[in-house]
Amino acid sequence: MTNPLGRILAASIACLAILAAAVAWHPTAGGNAQVRTADAAPPSLEIRWHGGGIVLQGAVQDAATQQALAEGAAARLGGESDQVTDWLDITPTALPVADAASLARLINLGQEGWHLQRGPTGGWLAVQSLTDERSVQARALLQAAFGPGVAVRLVPLP
Repeated sequence: MTNPLGRILAASIACLAILAAAVAWHPTAGGNAQVRTADAAPPSLEIRWHGGGIVLQGAVQDAATQQALAEGAAARLGGESDQVTDWLDITPTALPVADAASLARLINLGQEGWHLQRGPTGGWLAVQSLTDERSVQARALLQAAFGPGVAVRLVPLP
């Protein structure tokens, strides 16, 4: 194409095709829209039961909370603390955990594949079943852990 208008048109079409591919690829392919929170910021606390281990990630306000969560995870894994990935930062400005013991019990109750996130506007726990006894108990522990003023919900795993 030696015509300048043709080159501009071809470049515009190529840019639109790239933009369309980027929009189509956006993480909806790998995630569940129900599970993602509306929070723009990353979760302040995240717990994943994955690969025979437990990952603790984010921030907690104090060392006592961090220790309670790490111990709860190790207890869930039969004392195998080497299977606990503790990436928790101790940050006084982190969102509070109202009852660390309840959150530790929730970690101990958890099953492979469960995924918990706490963000500025609430928290959720992804579980296999929304209605089985374990999930009902987990929701009560989640509410106790974060406190009555925090919106919590269970969502189905993808």
